[in-house]
Amino acid sequence: MTPNPIPRVRAFAVGLLLACAAAAQPPAPAPAPAPAPIAPDPALPERLKELKTLVGDAKMRDDFQAVSLIQLLATDPDKKADKDREKLAKAFGEVLRVAKVRPAGQDMIYREAADGLAKLGTDGSKELAKAVVDKRFDENLPLRQHLILALGRTEDEKQIEWLLDTTTRSHHDELRAVAAEALCSYKAMDQKLRRDVVKQIVRTWGSLHEQATTLPSTDPNAPIPIQPQNARETLRHVEGKWVRLLQHLTGQSQTAFPDWQRWLNKNSNWTPTGTQK
Repeated sequence: MTPNPIPRVRAFAVGLLLACAAAAQPPAPAPAPAPAPIAPDPALPERLKELKTLVGDAKMRDDFQAVSLIQLLATDPDKKADKDREKLAKAFGEVLRVAKVRPAGQDMIYREAADGLAKLGTDGSKELAKAVVDKRFDENLPLRQHLILALGRTEDEKQIEWLLDTTTRSHHDELRAVAAEALCSYKAMDQKLRRDVVKQIVRTWGSLHEQATTLPSTDPNAPIPIQPQNARETLRHVEGKWVRLLQHLTGQSQTAFPDWQRWLNKNSNWTPTGTQK
């Protein structure tokens, strides 16, 4: 019996079609080459030496020049070599730690150094974390506020605990408010950290709310309690900042404390909704 050639013809045709289809496909693109490492700036050591000289003037005559140089050095930090970023962070940190203390109103080099450190992310946060607790700045509350805001802009998650402790426990209402504002700078905070921050803020808010709404004694001879008055003053500073922070972290829109407390009680394992701003 003569074999039927049709199956073989069909198999050949199918194979031919597959081969043609494969040939028609464009070749897979070659993997992109790894970006070349950024070369260190050979002029940086001399510029940092110049900065140290300018800042070291005890009569502060060169502070304007120092500010201009810091601004120049802090430009485009993402385009700098890793080692250069480390050197810049150390140099800006020394501006905050070394030489004569500038008084309030003449502390522009500190503020500019803090802004430069904020641009350096985690490289800069290490230096800012030292500066925000530096005893030399205890009496300069506006500068401390500026430093805290700069620390938040680094978005270093290792600094969240300190910022949270400051906004919930500081003896300075102004620092409590600005620490909450700094926490709003975190755009991609870890979910567990976000829950911890929200829980602690609502808990502290509840304690202050209870104190602030305590009814005065009906006894005309009883001393006037100072706690409710202090709690109301603290809430005057922080309440708006806390609302913005809670909204930022959760995606929720409520503003009043009872609404936040009720929401958290019903949603202990919440996940954020919407987009953080």
